[in-house]
Amino acid sequence: MSVEYRLTSVANSDRDAIEDTGHAIRPDDATSAWSAKSLRSRSSRSGRVGPMDWATYLEHISADAARLSEMGRMGLDPAVRCCPGWTVRDLLVHVGSVYTQKTAIVDEGWTDGQPDRVGAPDDGLVDWFDESAGHLVEVLSSHDPAEPIWTFYPADQTVGFWYRRLAHESLIHRIDGEQAHDLPSDIDQDLASDGVDEVVTRIASGGPRWGTIEFDDRIARLEVPGRSWTVKLGLLSGTSPRSGKDYIDMPVLELVDSGESFKTVVSGPAGAMDCWLWGRVGRGDLTVQGDRLVAAGIRAAAKRSM
Repeated sequence: MSVEYRLTSVANSDRDAIEDTGHAIRPDDATSAWSAKSLRSRSSRSGRVGPMDWATYLEHISADAARLSEMGRMGLDPAVRCCPGWTVRDLLVHVGSVYTQKTAIVDEGWTDGQPDRVGAPDDGLVDWFDESAGHLVEVLSSHDPAEPIWTFYPADQTVGFWYRRLAHESLIHRIDGEQAHDLPSDIDQDLASDGVDEVVTRIASGGPRWGTIEFDDRIARLEVPGRSWTVKLGLLSGTSPRSGKDYIDMPVLELVDSGESFKTVVSGPAGAMDCWLWGRVGRGDLTVQGDRLVAAGIRAAAKRSM
C-alpha cells in the first residue's frame, strides 16, 4: 500500500552534532528487532527478516533510485529544501557516492572500517548515478544477507544491514528530489513503517559512549497502523573526543518496553511518521495526544542523530 503526500519541508539538523553523535549506538543494544543474533539465527534462504523480505528492499532501492534519477534529468539546479545549500546535483552526488562506497564495502568484504567515498564526475552525473545504483543492487543481490561485513551499528555487522539502510536512504533522498521539483511523493506504507522502526531502534536510540545520559519520566508512544513503539526521552552531556566540542543537555531517546506507562501518543500514517522523524515534513498528518513538548522532544532526538 502506498499513499501520496505533498510534503512541506523542514530544515535539516546541525551537521557538527551529526558527525559527533550520529549512529553511535551501544553495541549491547538488545531492543532492536534487527539484532545481529536474530539475523544470524534465521536462514537467509527464507528471504525475510523482520517485517520485510530482502528482495523487497532491493526493489525499493531500484525504484527510488530510478525516480531520483528522473529528478536529476528534470533539472540539477533546484534547491533541496531539507538540506540547506544543496541542489539536486549535490543530492545525486551524495547518494551516488554512498552507493559506490557501500558497494565497495560489500563487494570487497570490508570488516573493519570503510573505504573513502569516490568523487562524482563533472559530466554525465545522472548516467554515473544510474550506474552506481545498478551496481549496488547487483552486488547486494549476489551476497548472502547474513554474511559478516562492516557497518556503523555494532550489534549488526551483516550485509543485510545495508539492504535495509540503503532502502531507507534511497526513499528519503528520493523524497528530497521530489520536494526540490515541487512534486508529490508516493510512499509505500510498509517501507515507511520499517523506516520508523529503523529510526527508533537504530538511528536515534541511545547515544555515544563518551556521553552521559539522564533519562526522565517523559515517555511516549509512536503509533502507525499495525505497529507501535514506546520511547523515553533524556538528555545527553559530554565532550566529543573527535571534535572536542561540549554537548550539554542534547535530547536523546531510547526504546523501552511496551508495558511502560506513557502520557503522550503521536499517531498517524507510517509515511507521515517516517518523514516527520527524518525532518522532511511537519506534524501536519500526525495527531498528538498529550504533551506536545514531548512530541517535539522526540523529533529533536531523532534530528540529533541525522
